[in-house]
Amino acid sequence: MQEILVLIAVMAAFYFILLRPVINQQKQQRRDISALRIGDEVLTAGGFYAVVKDINTFEDRPMEILFELATGVEVRGTTNAIASIVRRSHPDDTEAFPR
Repeated sequence: MQEILVLIAVMAAFYFILLRPVINQQKQQRRDISALRIGDEVLTAGGFYAVVKDINTFEDRPMEILFELATGVEVRGTTNAIASIVRRSHPDDTEAFPR
């Protein structure tokens, strides 16, 4: 009986220390990506700051984003390329700025 209680305690500690923060971070990343708009400044996973120039969604492949790294320098990427959103080009009321 005592072994079962220890096992349950270890599993609960594993969940609250390791799993829960990762799950919350993934949820926040999905919320940020869904609120992404043209003109937002992002930090890419590669460490580059870029401005979102265009967002294309497809049924059969991942969302494609056109980033402007510098004037005239544009690259394509997916949402996985975004580490964080640095500056929003619109106020918190995202409904006032439809895609």
